[in-house]
Amino acid sequence: MNGSDVVETINLAPDAGLVKSLGANHTLESAIADLVDNSLDAGATKVAVRLLTDSERLVQVEVFDNGTGMDSAGVDKAMTLGHQREYSDNDLGHFGIGMKAASFGHADVLTVWSSRYGAVPVGRRIRRSDFSKDFSCEVLSDDAASNAEVQRKRVIGADRGTSVVWSELRGAYRGANTTEARTWIANAERSLRSHLGVTFHRLITKNALDLEIVVDELEYADEAIGTPVEAIDPFGYASSGHPDYPKAVVAESGGRQVVLQCHIWPPKVDITGFRMSGKPGNQFQGFYIYRNDRLLQVGGWAEVANPSIQRQLARVVLDDETAIGSFLTMNPEKAGLRFEPIFRDALDHAAAADGTTFDTFLKDAETRYVEGNRRISRRRPVITPDKGFAPKLRRSIERELPLIHTDALNLQWKRLPDDEFIEVDFGNSTLWINSRYRYLFAPERGSLNDAPVVKALLFLLAHTVFEGAHLGPKDKDNIALWRAILGAAVKAEEEMRGE
Repeated sequence: MNGSDVVETINLAPDAGLVKSLGANHTLESAIADLVDNSLDAGATKVAVRLLTDSERLVQVEVFDNGTGMDSAGVDKAMTLGHQREYSDNDLGHFGIGMKAASFGHADVLTVWSSRYGAVPVGRRIRRSDFSKDFSCEVLSDDAASNAEVQRKRVIGADRGTSVVWSELRGAYRGANTTEARTWIANAERSLRSHLGVTFHRLITKNALDLEIVVDELEYADEAIGTPVEAIDPFGYASSGHPDYPKAVVAESGGRQVVLQCHIWPPKVDITGFRMSGKPGNQFQGFYIYRNDRLLQVGGWAEVANPSIQRQLARVVLDDETAIGSFLTMNPEKAGLRFEPIFRDALDHAAAADGTTFDTFLKDAETRYVEGNRRISRRRPVITPDKGFAPKLRRSIERELPLIHTDALNLQWKRLPDDEFIEVDFGNSTLWINSRYRYLFAPERGSLNDAPVVKALLFLLAHTVFEGAHLGPKDKDNIALWRAILGAAVKAEEEMRGE
């Protein structure tokens, strides 16, 4: 190759048509997480995510933050495709396309309102159809930007900050079935809450991020109260499943090294953190890769090991941002990483201080799973809880136990003789509780779903009685026993309280 071959240099601007492919790999959850990243990079400590509906169909998504905000020049740069500002080591942004890709993966219109200290509030809008022709962006009026600032302050309590709004959504439920629409939005909220809870669990736990979600009709959204996103720790077990773990295994190549913190979950533990997003824990074995306390990858072995049921207790933390760019390559969606050949080679020679290799760790996890499940037994199906059970209690029972859907059990109050606390009404599948003592367990009264603790205990005690075809001698004896003991117990409870 000879430099004398060059006759001129020309600039080849990107074709605007590439906009049509932006965000193609983004899920709704990963796209909104990307917007939260931008908020954090702007110094936000509070972020409100709003899923707004019309006739129970999702029509608008909004993300408000209390970050530093942007002036006119800043928002123009933010709306420019591929603009890469000066990223600090602590920033979560990386490619300069995050907001655009996240937004156009799910919406045809992106509107951004922002207010920065000492600057006039600003607003910009990009329509995907126009942007894909000539990268055009609409400049919105100062009055509209000021109104958006007032709305953001009402929602998030801050003058400064940014509001990102998606409208003309694609991919949300559009059918005529209202029940299906409700189910879709409920599932979308549940998945989003879980994804954000695990992605930002470290920041939420450290109180560095107050993150909330609102789901409401668009007309009433500004009066709605957000529900906080709870942290979901994928390493939140009470005690390790193996006495020798967690353990640091060091992988090294070319003079660079990365520390892998290897964990083994306890067997037969099925709590949130082990299972996530309604999926069983065996789907979350593998690597958990963090960058600035933001979780970039939730499990998966990335072809350096094979997933298996026996390895479901094995999870590995990689918390070294210098590994990204050398051992690992991050994709624009920040939803998983590519493991470079250098990392795979380094794993072959990785070892802990005591000589434990990565392969040994995998074998230890497999052994612990097999040992822990030798005595496991399957839970038998139980009768479906119905009237009298609070929705959260019903959902908890449904998560923990398989259900018999042919019949349902009601737990309800009615007046019984003073020396009785319960009455079994087998024919009507109802366990009656003496309303004479309702004030002891539900002082507020009036709610069909009150006293969830008492009802949960009664359900666990008596559900088997209602699952048979008839009451046998053993059932009748148990009922007599329960009535005698619980009748005496509730009287003692009343006396102890001085009633």
